Order: sequence, then C-alpha cells, then structure tokens
Amino acid sequence: MAMMTRWGGVTNNSRIVSLLTQLEKINAECLVETDSARYVTSKILHLTQSQEKIKKEMTAKGSTGIEVILSTLENTRDLQTTLNILNILIELVAVGGSRRTSILVSKGGTQILLQLLVNVSKDSPPNEDLMVLLHSLLAKIGPKDKKIGVKARISGALNITLNIVKQNLQNQRLILPCLQVLRVYSTNSVNAVSLSKNGVNWSCCFKIIGPFSKEKTLAL
Repeated sequence: MAMMTRWGGVTNNSRIVSLLTQLEKINAECLVETDSARYVTSKILHLTQSQEKIKKEMTAKGSTGIEVILSTLENTRDLQTTLNILNILIELVAVGGSRRTSILVSKGGTQILLQLLVNVSKDSPPNEDLMVLLHSLLAKIGPKDKKIGVKARISGALNITLNIVKQNLQNQRLILPCLQVLRVYSTNSVNAVSLSKNGVNWSCCFKIIGPFSKEKTLAL
C-alpha cells in the first residue's frame, strides 16, 4: 500500500508530488539551477494543462503544492521559469477553479503577484507576455481578495497598471487584462476616485474601447 505524504491525501508515487518535491528542494537549498527549475516547472505546467486531477492533487487538503509554486515564483529571477509558473497558476484558477482561487489568495498569492508586477515594471521595456499573464491572474483572483485595492495602491501596482494602459492604447492583447484589473482595483473607493482623476473613468476608456468590436467592448 502506498504511503501517504505531507502532500495531503495524495500518494507519494504521484508524478506531481515527485515534481513538487524536486522544486521544493531547489528552493530550500537556494540552488541557482535555472535549467532545473525550468525543466520541473515546464513538466508541472504540462500536467496541469492535460489532467484535471493534477489540479485537485495540488490543492488537496493538507497539500503544500501551492506554497511551493508561490515560493518559487517569489524567488526565481529566470523569465521562463516565471512564465511557466504564471501559466500553471492560470490553469489552476481557470473555469471551475473558484475554490483553488480562494486557496491561492489565502496563501498570499495576491501580494506575491503585485510585488512581481512592481519588480518587472522596472525592466525597460517590461516583458509583454509577463504583463499579460500577471494582469490576467490578478483580474481572476482579485474579486476573491477583499483587500486587493488597498494592497495595489500601497505597493504601487495601481499606478503601474494605469501607466501601462496610458502607454499602450492600441495594444488590445495587453489592454484588456489591464482594464479588467483596474475595474477590480476600483471597487476600493479611494482607488476609484484616484482613477477617475487620472482620466480612466471615461476619456481613457473610450480611447481604448473604441477600436474594438462591440462584442469585446461588452466583455469589458
């Protein structure tokens, strides 16, 4: 009979447990093994994209899978590893992932994503794929975090997203998730006033929405 590990009700011969254990070791030993982290996170991404049961295993009661993933995201400086992890999180909070979204928030995911946004915004220019994924995730998990508006303002993420919108008015791929995030931020009254003063309320949005189809405009 397979032994149970601290990964909750998941048997220790599970492929995902093996990969998460490898990733945890990389984090614990502070190993600067970019290739290893890329490899492991790419394998985890493949599993989450192809098997629903993997998502359940990673977020099973007692599992520390989410913590390992977030810890890696927080500590890595490798772009591909970061993209892999963001895509893993996107898979976890996809359609039907409401409970997993709440777990991500409870494990400090919002703050880690906001800090990552602040860090990568210092790159010139920031990586567009990274920005799209970050804002897509924040738009998804934001409604589950009642304090996201305050966190975004204090961290500086609010102004970063606003500036991205202003500087990329014709970039539909980037603008849509940014607008969705601004809408989440604006549920905080202080943020709503600030955004309004910065022209987001109507004039800026009209410039952004104008070139899009009616269908996509309604989606906003």
